[in-house]
Parts: sequence; structure tokens; C-alpha cells
Amino acid sequence: MRRAADRKTVIRITGIAGSLAGLAIGAAALLRFVSSVAHNTLAGGPMLNRVPEYYRQVGAYYARGFVTGFFVCYFLMLLAMIVGAWVDEGRQARRAERDAEGGPAPGTPALAGNPARPE
Repeated sequence: MRRAADRKTVIRITGIAGSLAGLAIGAAALLRFVSSVAHNTLAGGPMLNRVPEYYRQVGAYYARGFVTGFFVCYFLMLLAMIVGAWVDEGRQARRAERDAEGGPAPGTPALAGNPARPE
């Protein structure tokens, strides 16, 4: 059983490392995109003097920003799912351990006598 838990931990840590790396790369690209939009610095040449070419360039630039934002969200969700599943499994294990002991659940008041029941 211990070996399976170690393998799960290695897989989770690898997934977290991968999602953090992807998140960092995506966030850096998104920051470059937002910075270039804020400073109005589009990469292009003398062809940008013509109006249709300018709008094609801007459209391609915003499409690249959208894809970058999508991948930032993807890696952020991957990270949240891995960490959330890990935390949930730990909580379930503690709950099962507490139920096996047979004691009252924490936060549950021990009532003396009969509880008051509305009639």
C-alpha cells in the first residue's frame, strides 16, 4: 500500500511541476502581450501602412494573445485539479480514520440527557 501511495505522490508532484512550468511560460507570454498592447508596439514592417494589412496584423496578434490566455487558464485549472484532489483525498483519509476510532466528530457537541425536540 505504501508503494502505491508513493507512486501517486510522484505523479502528483510531476503534474504540479509541469503545470507550474506551463503556467509560468504562459503567464510570461501573456504579460508580454499585455505590455505590447499597452505600449502599442506591434511587430511589423512597412506593409502596416496599408489599412487591411494593419487589421490583419492586429487580428493575428490578438488571436495569439487569446491562445496564450487559454493555455494560462488550462495550466491553472490543471494545477487546481491536482491540488484539490490531493487535499480531498487527505480529508477523506482523516475522516475514515476518525470514523474507525468511533469517537464523536470534531465540532459536534456532546449532549447531556435528551436533546430538546420541538413538538
